[in-house]
Amino acid sequence: MIELCAGLIILVPIILGLVDLAFLIAAMQVNDAACRDAARAAAAGPPTEAFQRASGVAQATNRTQGYIKGPTVTQSDVTTNPASIADPGPFGGPYQGTVRVKTHVQLTMPVPIPFIPQTTQPMEFVAQQEFPITYVKPNTATIP
Repeated sequence: MIELCAGLIILVPIILGLVDLAFLIAAMQVNDAACRDAARAAAAGPPTEAFQRASGVAQATNRTQGYIKGPTVTQSDVTTNPASIADPGPFGGPYQGTVRVKTHVQLTMPVPIPFIPQTTQPMEFVAQQEFPITYVKPNTATIP
């Protein structure tokens, strides 16, 4: 009986630590996947609409309750390189440049460990992805 109690004293904290580790890995995977999808969506349209596309994808996977909250995207998290991308004109054509998107996820540990202060407060994870703009403007020129 003593062996069982001594074993549980060691085994229970290890199992609880593994639960925290599982949530930590899940939060990072959710953030990475949402950032990748938001960056692809932002790059698939006109550069002027990059934020709307990225935030739409982030909102589709956004969680507001539970241990993992997010992902969120703000206006300053979506940037294009170069900052001002030239319009191809009325004859259409591809845009040149890239779109960079950052997403934020907040994790509250389900089992905070008292002697590790980082587990008692919410942690924020930031992911960043950059994709080339793949949008091709259609030809809008008309023959007079």
